[in-house]
Amino acid sequence: MDQNTSPTEKKNRSSTGLLLLVVLLLVSNVVMLWMLMQRNKEVELGQQKVEAVISEKDNVTVMLENMLASYDTLKTDNEQLTSEMELQKQQIEELLDKVKRGTYSLAKAQKEAGTLRTIMKGYVVTIDSLNQANQALTAQNVGLTQELGEVIGQKDALSTEKAALEGKIAKGAVLHTTAMSAGALYMRNNGKQVDTDRAKKAEMVKCCFSLGQNSVTEAGDKTLYMRVISPDGTVLPTSEGAKRFQFNGVEGNYSSKRDVNYQNQPVDVCIFWTGGEELRTGQYIVEIYEAGALVSKANFDLK
Repeated sequence: MDQNTSPTEKKNRSSTGLLLLVVLLLVSNVVMLWMLMQRNKEVELGQQKVEAVISEKDNVTVMLENMLASYDTLKTDNEQLTSEMELQKQQIEELLDKVKRGTYSLAKAQKEAGTLRTIMKGYVVTIDSLNQANQALTAQNVGLTQELGEVIGQKDALSTEKAALEGKIAKGAVLHTTAMSAGALYMRNNGKQVDTDRAKKAEMVKCCFSLGQNSVTEAGDKTLYMRVISPDGTVLPTSEGAKRFQFNGVEGNYSSKRDVNYQNQPVDVCIFWTGGEELRTGQYIVEIYEAGALVSKANFDLK
């Protein structure tokens, strides 16, 4: 049967087989090209996914690191807030470690980072409010301190003024005398008092004066003390012995005293010393005191 096949038929069959082979090769090349293109697309998508994951990881890492840096700048004296912020920093550090090691879901990490960031912003607002309140209190305290200083200054000034006024009143309340005289006396047999400048004759000391008008001092009974200081500097004692009183801030002896009813008008007064002690020659000083203040003084000599 093959022997009867003509050369033309053989040639046609050969061409047909070659054509089929070419077609098959073309189809296979197209298929391979399509598969290669698909593979390239898959590789490109894979690279994009990897790059997206890396970018997301970097974003979460940067967010967490920025939060840590922000916490380092938050300062407060509130111990409770400080303790809470330290716990938040620990959570951020733990989450950052998981993200860097790639052992944690980025989606969860991003969600937790957002929550931690919201909490941190709350602390920022709270601390800012506390700082503003502290500044306001500080300013108020400064103002109160200044006002207190002014009040204290005014009080000191008033105290000084009051003390000065009291000093003037006290000084003005002291009685003063006019026409004061002092000297020694002796008694004649007929009982008459006679002035003498002889020490041997002298038996008593007399001091007379007029209390001047004074509307500042309080009216009423006034006790006048007389001190007679002898030439040797001692105070002649009373007839009852040494008697003491307060004057010029100290305590000392007086020689005699007398109560006078003073009604802010001039009044004549005489005070006598009758101690019975023999007087010596020299200068004697006589001082009159009332309410511890010196009213007046005079002196006389005995030969």
